[in-house]
Formats: sequence, structure tokens, C-alpha cells
Amino acid sequence: MFYGKEETLYGLFKDVIKEHFRRREKLLSDLKLYRGQAPVLLLLSERNGLTQKEIAEELKIKPSTVTLILRRMKKRGLISSVRDERDKRYTKIYLTEEGKKFICKLKRVFKQLEEECFKDFSEEEKKLLMDFFRRIRDNLRRLNEQ
Repeated sequence: MFYGKEETLYGLFKDVIKEHFRRREKLLSDLKLYRGQAPVLLLLSERNGLTQKEIAEELKIKPSTVTLILRRMKKRGLISSVRDERDKRYTKIYLTEEGKKFICKLKRVFKQLEEECFKDFSEEEKKLLMDFFRRIRDNLRRLNEQ
């Protein structure tokens, strides 16, 4: 982003985010994933057996959006829903065997994206960049929690 003739730090940061998003969406579309499905799959790979409400809260998205995402993933055979044995009011969402296999493909895509983003960076540059990103994240997190 330019203001006059000068490129700004914030403008460049926005451009990086935009280009990363475009590349990620291209790679995920090759896997035939709709927007929002990757975070749900990755969450379930870490904590299988969550309710729709827990998924919505964890990912900070609307429950109606979670419903649509889960419907598409269920139709594709990536997840199943099972009534909670102890409390029949709750339905838990689980990865199917197909979903677990798919997670491996998904993780390969994110590994590829990371390698593409940081190609030609030295290990020292990567460490510096991680420190900068942590500081940006922490600054924003503090503000968002106020």
C-alpha cells in the first residue's frame, strides 16, 4: 500500500496477509475444501469429539456458520456426529477415518505454504521474524482483550 510515493510498513503487512490468503485458498481449493473447513478439521485433529457450540466458541465463528461447514464435511465423509452417551442433549463431532487421512493432506499443504513463504530466508532471519510476529500478535491480543 502506498501513501504518495512511499510504501508503508502497515501497507506492506496488509499486502503480505492478502497474498498469503490468496495462496492458501488456492492450495485448499485444490483439496476441494470450502472456506472455514480447514480450521475445523485442524481443531478436531487436536480435540476430537467437540460439540458444535464448542467449535464455534473456539474458532470465534457463528454457530450457523459451523452448521454449514459441518454439513458439507459430513456429506464428504470427513466427520460424523454422535449423541453424547452421558447427556443425550449434546452431539459430539468426530473425524472419520477418511477425515483423519485427510488431515495428513491438509498438514502437507500448510507445510508447503510455509516453505513457499519463507523460501530463501536463513534460519536466523526466520527466528527474527518469529520474534517480530510474536510481538505483533501480543500487542494486538492485549488490545483485543481490553
